[in-house]
Amino acid sequence: MIREIIPTFKNTKPEGHTITAINALTNAKSIVQVSKKERTLKRFKREFNLPQNAIDGLRNAITACDRPVKQLQNEADQLANRLEQRRFPESPENLKKVRDEVKRKLKSGKRDEISDFDKEAFGGKVQEAQQYELRNEVDKIMKKASFNWKPLEITTKEGAGAYSLARLAPNYAEIARCLEEFPEDFQPETVLDYGSGSAAGFWAVNQRWPMAKEVTMVDISDAMTKFAMDSLRKNQTSPDPTGKPFVHDNINFRRHLLPSLNTTYDVVLAHRVLSEIGSSETRLQLIESLWKRTNRFIILIESAQSSAFGGILEARDFLLTQGTTVDYRKLLIDLEEKVMLSPKVVRIVEDYNLSDYEKFVMLKEAIPHGETLPTMLPTASVLAPCPHDLGCPLGVHSACTFATRFQPIRADGRRSEKESDGTEVSKFTFMILEKASRAINTHTDRILKNRKLGGHVTCDVCTSFRGIQRLTLSKKHGDLYSAVRGRRDGDVLPVRLKTISTDGLFDVDS
Repeated sequence: MIREIIPTFKNTKPEGHTITAINALTNAKSIVQVSKKERTLKRFKREFNLPQNAIDGLRNAITACDRPVKQLQNEADQLANRLEQRRFPESPENLKKVRDEVKRKLKSGKRDEISDFDKEAFGGKVQEAQQYELRNEVDKIMKKASFNWKPLEITTKEGAGAYSLARLAPNYAEIARCLEEFPEDFQPETVLDYGSGSAAGFWAVNQRWPMAKEVTMVDISDAMTKFAMDSLRKNQTSPDPTGKPFVHDNINFRRHLLPSLNTTYDVVLAHRVLSEIGSSETRLQLIESLWKRTNRFIILIESAQSSAFGGILEARDFLLTQGTTVDYRKLLIDLEEKVMLSPKVVRIVEDYNLSDYEKFVMLKEAIPHGETLPTMLPTASVLAPCPHDLGCPLGVHSACTFATRFQPIRADGRRSEKESDGTEVSKFTFMILEKASRAINTHTDRILKNRKLGGHVTCDVCTSFRGIQRLTLSKKHGDLYSAVRGRRDGDVLPVRLKTISTDGLFDVDS
């Protein structure tokens, strides 16, 4: 087998973006002044910045709070630091193992402090006191080690304002980056944003698909929903003659999903929702519920931590597995009622040497044309970032992470100091699954790491069938070198790796 590199496009330069940043929400618009060198640098830094009407809406909602904007900004900075260090919830089994290990080490460092006199004089009170002290020490150690996970709770307007100042811009940038993975000709009519929070999902969807007819936003926090509603209201200085209060004609706000599964959506978005659920079982129940309400696509986004990526992989593998597990009883009953049951189908179903996936593939070919194969859940395939529906080659201790650059929004007039040009970078991981079988011969090889070293570039690429491969190109490769060099980590590889047959004794990758 020999691999042949075939270019798939002509223009390789990333698109440039004009950037307008707002320093202070309470003041008039002010454009960040940057040097000529910084302006040149920005052409090569793709940014996803909030639209101006989103900044105006946030300003209006912030000024309606009872606290001074500078105090809210200070609270937002503290919240941003806590969220950045926040861990994905550990499973109860892992927590118990950690607690037992900590307790064992504490006990091993202490001698037996309960004497015979203590036992006779005080009974079990001394032992109870020591056990209480030991539990407190274990709790302190667990807390310092960031095992003190709790769901994020926002109960006041000021809390919602601080959260929006901290996360609206990075959340928008993460979602907008993920929406770029969709085909240009895809135009959804209905979108569900589960865990909508500060309405970052709405702004990203509205920018990418302005013709979407309906956007439903679900969040269990009343304070967060009311704040989002305030930020989405139209400009009151020029009332709309139609009398519709929001910037979109059809926005629905809900605390919970509708019980009926008849209401479905073309796209379902769940941004940093899995990290708010402590139980793996509950997370999968939510994923199943959202998948049943999905017409075509579901988007899952979490932080860049390996544990958060593990949570996304858990959801991915659940949908892929359940989507290829056939309901054999229902299949046999349906085919028998229609007088279509063949001996071949029965043999496949009763062959216990075959895996569920093998039976799924064979039964799809064995059942009569036009019949649907009943599975536990609707069949799923990965749109992005995975170029395959197989197991992840990175394993459980690594994460497939992505980065997105944005202009932060501050209410105190200060400029972010994280980057020289005032921008910031948010790292995250995501998964987009489609309610369909994987298309054949799709080109989705993904760049995991793009190393630009002088006159050559080395890419670690996640491929469809060969796991992670390393591709090296130098300047002598001309356009191919320029094409790959201009790509970011997480981009689709801009060349096609084609497999052609050979009579040789060895496989050669080139």
